[in-house]
Amino acid sequence: MQYISSKGLIHRDLAARNILLCDNNVAKISDFGLCVTSLDSNSTYEASLHKKLPMKWLPLETLNSRIISEKSDVWSFGILSYEMYSLGKVPYENMDINDVHEFLTHGNRLECPQYANEEIYNMMISCWHENPDDRPTFTGLLETLRSLLENTSDEYEYFC
Repeated sequence: MQYISSKGLIHRDLAARNILLCDNNVAKISDFGLCVTSLDSNSTYEASLHKKLPMKWLPLETLNSRIISEKSDVWSFGILSYEMYSLGKVPYENMDINDVHEFLTHGNRLECPQYANEEIYNMMISCWHENPDDRPTFTGLLETLRSLLENTSDEYEYFC
């Protein structure tokens, strides 16, 4: 997503269902059917009223006013992370979209999934800030994930 974002693309449908696992466990993003182009990383796009969007993966600004930006994809990345660390659990599984909107408007967020540690859950929460400017960029998320991986690797001792 950092690469896609750097090319001025907003995916708009980042979810586990659109991630392909290839040889050597390489993950590839697929289904660019809702993808749009933005002029720069601070650009926003107003979604058409005629397109169906994946409501449970969208941030408040999109639910409220159909405004989409890189930071909308960052929110969706947080939901994708929830899906991964819950082994495919559907986000807000017992809520319809009106309930999800009210839930989020009141400051609530998804609970920590069973297989996420505190650092991963904190990363997810950072993706779900109400204000898009308070969310990390994909470059920042990449740095966070690299740091978490390095720290986890340092906890193990290897024989060389």
